[in-house]
Amino acid sequence: MADTKFILVVEDDPILKNLLGHTFAGKYQTLYASDGNEALALFEQYKPAIVLLDLMLPTMDGFAVLENIRNRKDATKNVPVIVVSNLGQEKDKERAKSLGATEYLVKAEVSVEEIVARIQTVLEREAA
Repeated sequence: MADTKFILVVEDDPILKNLLGHTFAGKYQTLYASDGNEALALFEQYKPAIVLLDLMLPTMDGFAVLENIRNRKDATKNVPVIVVSNLGQEKDKERAKSLGATEYLVKAEVSVEEIVARIQTVLEREAA
């Protein structure tokens, strides 16, 4: 169990959440959060290897979640966070990057396969 890699998917769209879950089945243990508060609770409990983070969320937006992760005092503050959002404006991308996003993907511009490939690349880079 110690070798289990958890992916935390923070997404309030149930269709995309299901699609990602089926894609990761067998490769990773996937955790799901539908809002920012739930995301931080799961992050604290499971210490995921990577986070897929939507920005437009109820209760606490993804920017606040990202900032909270990066402000941690332990090694988990360096967990890769891939933002996957419908927000495609440069100011949103720049804000996420300045808060410490590892990657920024615009949902309308990428396929689920591309998201999975990006996760693989980031995890391989982290393991090296």
